[in-house]
Amino acid sequence: MDAQVAATPFYFAAPAERRRVKLPFIDRIWRVRGALPLEAPLSPAEAFDRLDDLFRAEGTTREIDGDTLTFAKKDPLAQDRMAIYDRGTLRVAPAEGGAELRYDMHSPSLLFCFALPFLFLAIAWLLKESRNPAFVFAGIFATLYVAGRILEPRLIRAAFRKRLADEDAAAETSAG
Repeated sequence: MDAQVAATPFYFAAPAERRRVKLPFIDRIWRVRGALPLEAPLSPAEAFDRLDDLFRAEGTTREIDGDTLTFAKKDPLAQDRMAIYDRGTLRVAPAEGGAELRYDMHSPSLLFCFALPFLFLAIAWLLKESRNPAFVFAGIFATLYVAGRILEPRLIRAAFRKRLADEDAAAETSAG
């Protein structure tokens, strides 16, 4: 490939040559990523065993391949603690001073709450009378997005931390 063509930002290559476009600021809208240091030395199998109850909900499929757990949800129930996420990966990786659980999960709910204020603002712009309800709904969904964006990473991290530190819960999960 010619160096000048490769440097062009809109180079259209054959599918095998295409590189994945990285949009880090847009990607953050609907993804929750993080890493949690493992306090006790756990193998990936032990760590995933302790987290197993989070992935037992109806409609959840999971696959463990070595140090990586991949999950997907179809029509999660409201009682599912991880209903906000439709798919993701968890990986136990070596880190400084031990190992850590790295997670990357997709949340269509966050994307929905991010997009709806724009829809309601467009409706308000089109209406000539009574724009207030559209502004109210735009505000509600904007607030839901901000609250979800702040709370969801903290809540999932706390759930992972609790289950990874709790040996008794892991024993009950294995026995049950």
